[in-house]
Amino acid sequence: MAARYRRRISATTDPTSPSPASRPRGGPGARRLVGSAGIGVVVSGLLVNVYLAVVARALTPAEYATFGAFWALALVLGFGPFLPLEQELARRLSLRESRRQVLLAGVATAAVLAGLALVVLLAAYPLASRSLDGDPWAFGALAALCLVSAGQFLLRGVLIGTDRLVRHGAVMVLDALLRLGCAVVLFAAGGTRASFFCWALVAAIAVAHLPLIPGAWRRAEHEVDDAASDPARHTARALMGSATPLLVGSVCAQLLLNGLPVVVVALAHGTAQAAAGVFVAAFTLAKAPLSMVVPLQSAVVPTLTRLLAAGRRREVLRLLAKGAAGLLGLAVVGVPLAWWLGPAIVELVFGSEYRIPGVQLAVIVAGVLAHVGLVVVTQVHVARGRHVDVAASWLVGLVVAGLTFALVPGVVVAGEVAFGAGSAVGAVVSALLLVLSPETTGPVTARGTDDGTVQT
Repeated sequence: MAARYRRRISATTDPTSPSPASRPRGGPGARRLVGSAGIGVVVSGLLVNVYLAVVARALTPAEYATFGAFWALALVLGFGPFLPLEQELARRLSLRESRRQVLLAGVATAAVLAGLALVVLLAAYPLASRSLDGDPWAFGALAALCLVSAGQFLLRGVLIGTDRLVRHGAVMVLDALLRLGCAVVLFAAGGTRASFFCWALVAAIAVAHLPLIPGAWRRAEHEVDDAASDPARHTARALMGSATPLLVGSVCAQLLLNGLPVVVVALAHGTAQAAAGVFVAAFTLAKAPLSMVVPLQSAVVPTLTRLLAAGRRREVLRLLAKGAAGLLGLAVVGVPLAWWLGPAIVELVFGSEYRIPGVQLAVIVAGVLAHVGLVVVTQVHVARGRHVDVAASWLVGLVVAGLTFALVPGVVVAGEVAFGAGSAVGAVVSALLLVLSPETTGPVTARGTDDGTVQT
């Protein structure tokens, strides 16, 4: 009894013992929170795909090609610059130190990223305008989206970092419902211009996210805050420094996933333009799982960070092995099904004008599964603080996709094969980096690279 009492006193007085706020969390409670967020992501993903089907029903294939290009560019300009902000906010806020400093740095970083996104969009005006069929209103919606996305991903990062994953999932469902509602109203009103749906999308994102930022901010500030931590590690400069490799990786990821449809539409001429619209529709439907996986990736970063900080590397590797086995099983079943039933499903969802060969759908589905694997492995690199490995994985995938696109004949077929080849090679490279990195031999410190430096 006395010995047990002394051990208890020692555990509470030892200055090296982690406080309750800083102890790694990765048990059933964390898993339930991630599961709740996953439900919200799955529901929102399904609603988004219904939304895209409604838009396709309202527009002709040529107009849908314009909207599809806008949709792809919107994902590049949204997830590309701002997903690293969401991930770093989630990681830093989960450490529960200097939260006010992290929030202020997050706002400043969001403003900088919004400015960079606008500059890049204006620099890419010739290609973007051609993809949008020269519609200035659709291009204006993209410019507005750069500003709205800053608030969107700022809110998501704060909710994830403060363990409000249920609210995070609810916000995503609200966003999807607003998008679907706007599309239904436009469809019923006889809207036949792609730009109408472009601006409705921007409005739905703004209404779903921006009004919630003040409340999420106040809630984060009022929770546990370690005043003893060094606030210099959480300045905007430090946040940008650690997020820069993630920014490179995120932009490459979005170019690989969503840039290829834009290039296909831009290079398609004459009769190939309608085929490009069919490709965009089929590709959007086939990558439906990614609309659920990609938004959820930041939600798992805090849990992975705590597991690795607690020295539970083997548990993380076991989870990765199970995930790889599951993806292989899905490939064995899903690719033949896509070949056999895929064309009929595309016509059922989008209409009889959208016809695509089964072999092309099989190639797209195989690429989507490889892309899921790449997304999952890179999140472990994020949790380990190995942001350079994230950038390297996605950069290799993008380079391979670009070379493949240049070598394969036929614009549409080249886009399909390039996406699969780039995703598969990127996933293999990312897995090799994880296995061969010397940092995987021991536990990762909870503070990682919070000083703004990048581990190489």
